[in-house]
Amino acid sequence: MNKTMNKTIRQFALALVACLAVAGGATIAATSGEADAPNDAPRLMLADDNWPVPTPAPGN
Repeated sequence: MNKTMNKTIRQFALALVACLAVAGGATIAATSGEADAPNDAPRLMLADDNWPVPTPAPGN
């Protein structure tokens, strides 16, 4: 094999390892708190009914 082919194979192998590491981490993160999901739902909501909070004027 020539140097270009070796470099290409090495880059694909590195990309595969990186993708598997990210996928594995995402799987662990998604399944680690599975039992606590209902308790985390309010904390994770994007909409917040208390926003914006009015700031009191100085002197009041």
